[in-house]
Amino acid sequence: MLSTMIAAVMLATANPAAEALTQNALQVDTGTVTYIVYFEADGTYATSMGSGGTWEINEGGEFCVSSTAGNANCQPLMDNVAVGDTWQGENAAGEPVTFTLIARE
Repeated sequence: MLSTMIAAVMLATANPAAEALTQNALQVDTGTVTYIVYFEADGTYATSMGSGGTWEINEGGEFCVSSTAGNANCQPLMDNVAVGDTWQGENAAGEPVTFTLIARE
């Protein structure tokens, strides 16, 4: 299990898009709530709303998160993502959200 986690983190941090996510922050806008997600190189994440969990890049190249509350979600990972880039996706409930890569404070 530990070796699988280490391999997943190594794969994730070798990916330029994952590196951009861990060096910056991700703003998530649901249309009613906006919050920030901070991804760490150790495969964990925390949000500005006080929640968190783990993340990885799966074998299909998708960026996947699993919250401590038990929600899980995978999204395609954009190539060459940079601060200021915005794209559409879905949250764990299947609702549309807007993601924006922002500078980490």
